[in-house]
Amino acid sequence: MDLYALPARTGRRDPLHDDSFEFARGPVTVARQPFAVVLHSSMYLTLFGGLFVGLGLAMAWYGARPLVVLPRLLRTEVRRPDAVTDGGDGEFVAVRGTARASAETLRSPFTGTECLGFEFEVTERQPFGIGVPWFHAHLDDGIATAPFSLDDPNHPSVPDDPSVPDDPGVLDDAAGGLAVRPSSRRFSLDTVPTVVRVGAGETPPDRVRRFVDVREGLDPVAGRIAAIPFLGARRYVERRIDPGEEYLVAGRIERDGRGENGTTGIALSGDLVITERSIRGFVLSRLRRAAFPLLVAVVFVVAGLWGIAIGA
Repeated sequence: MDLYALPARTGRRDPLHDDSFEFARGPVTVARQPFAVVLHSSMYLTLFGGLFVGLGLAMAWYGARPLVVLPRLLRTEVRRPDAVTDGGDGEFVAVRGTARASAETLRSPFTGTECLGFEFEVTERQPFGIGVPWFHAHLDDGIATAPFSLDDPNHPSVPDDPSVPDDPGVLDDAAGGLAVRPSSRRFSLDTVPTVVRVGAGETPPDRVRRFVDVREGLDPVAGRIAAIPFLGARRYVERRIDPGEEYLVAGRIERDGRGENGTTGIALSGDLVITERSIRGFVLSRLRRAAFPLLVAVVFVVAGLWGIAIGA
């Protein structure tokens, strides 16, 4: 028998018979496993890439939503309250004036200050989200509004009555104020916040404690998180519309012809922007707040598209 005709059995390559049975079968078996691994890896990369793109787009929508009003604001000239009487119904305007009560006033939830509207938020220091001890997780928020009016800031107001606690003072009805009716569901309030901080082991002030007791779903204590050092502290934040203060209000004109309480018969209503800043200051503030979520959104989208490209 020709020895060179026998199939190799030792694992050493036969220089004359490279197509021997064992060596021909071996590469086929070995080649199938890496192919399967690469196929599954490509599927996972595509799947996770699509997930990252979706998350990035959601973050972009969250970050860009407060910026929608900015182009209209930048194209709008700030007017006095008595200078919008010729405005058409539905026209977007920006008006600066002094706020005064035209109906009932409200009490802010955490400080008990008499005001014309407020926005509140409750956050708690938790180890979630970005996983650092100073991250404040959102627990609760809400708004409350009352109709009020804007008057020319140069118009003299009736002095506060020292015998009446928290008397905001009112302006003369002859001022011809512009009625303001913020939406009861949503408006953008950009004022300096008042923050009440309560540590995990501290007793909250009476108003905060009563608020927590009656607010559905808001536990009176931080729970098990409070047992962890540096966690469980809460912030009770309120922003207010205070009578007698000057504000810039931007929104659409609504003509109703009522002209009650010394107003001109037209009103700003709906989803309003109410701020203490100038238009430029408000725009810069919104851009700064949107910068971080938009940056994170870009990172997620780029990483997702890279994963999809690699997995394709």
